[in-house]
Amino acid sequence: MNKIVIGLIAVFLLLCLNGVQAQTTTTSFDQLKLNQSFVGIWKAEVGKDTTDLWEVQQYGNPSVSTGYRMIKDKKSFQFGENWVYSSKEDNFKGFIVWANGGYGTWIAKFTSEKKFSGNIVKNLNPEAIIGKFEITFDTPTNFTLVFFNADGVKESEVKMVKVK
Repeated sequence: MNKIVIGLIAVFLLLCLNGVQAQTTTTSFDQLKLNQSFVGIWKAEVGKDTTDLWEVQQYGNPSVSTGYRMIKDKKSFQFGENWVYSSKEDNFKGFIVWANGGYGTWIAKFTSEKKFSGNIVKNLNPEAIIGKFEITFDTPTNFTLVFFNADGVKESEVKMVKVK
């Protein structure tokens, strides 16, 4: 009788353990805190006598960025951008308008403490990917922005330096 009980317990444990699977661990990052890395004025030298400036502010959850092009001493508007974090979906959603009247939308998140990765999407539809981007903070005062096409082929790269 004792052997039967031990056998049943062993079979029970095997059946229970067979259904147990290891859970993958995901590191969660404080997205809003990491988003503060963007706050400030950033510049990129893009040509002779030509500099791009980005002014970024964070207002709690929402962030606002304005981009300008400086050619010699003349400053002209290039883009306005807003983004907000969705805790439900654990990502940022952004909307950008350019001086020529065009617009774009994107969805992204910090995938590490130094990397912000996302997709450029049509009308915030996560399935309608038209490009990708990756921002890597090399240091707290500089980052590299790389754009890729929808197939993941690198199209351009810009290095930004924080000036304020």
